[in-house]
Amino acid sequence: MSTYISEQSEWKEEWKNFVLDEFKCSCCSEVKVDAAMIDLLQEARNELGPLSITSAYRCPSHNASVSSTGEAGPHTTGHALDIAVKNSQHRKQLIDWFTTKVTGLGVAKSFIHIDNLTEEQGFDMRPNAWKY
Repeated sequence: MSTYISEQSEWKEEWKNFVLDEFKCSCCSEVKVDAAMIDLLQEARNELGPLSITSAYRCPSHNASVSSTGEAGPHTTGHALDIAVKNSQHRKQLIDWFTTKVTGLGVAKSFIHIDNLTEEQGFDMRPNAWKY
């Protein structure tokens, strides 16, 4: 069962390299992020160095306006986010690190998408990897 973080009071001390604002919808400022995703990010940060979140939770209307996945895409679940890529070496480092730890991995020039979605959540194409 997922534990969702939506308020600052729910933020854990061990997530020291991230702030709640990084996970807010840029449209409405709502937050819904799976605590396990933040745990995974902090683990990655501890091993790889700084990571920049470019997109995390998106409300359904915002997701529909920016993604072909519509109002029910991965980012609307709180189980998906995008991480900025600095260069091709950084991209490979991120891909190598996350490949065995997530169920969804999307690769673009400027970011990677990760998610921990499952068939039970309605994402029957998991595990999956793709490019943008």
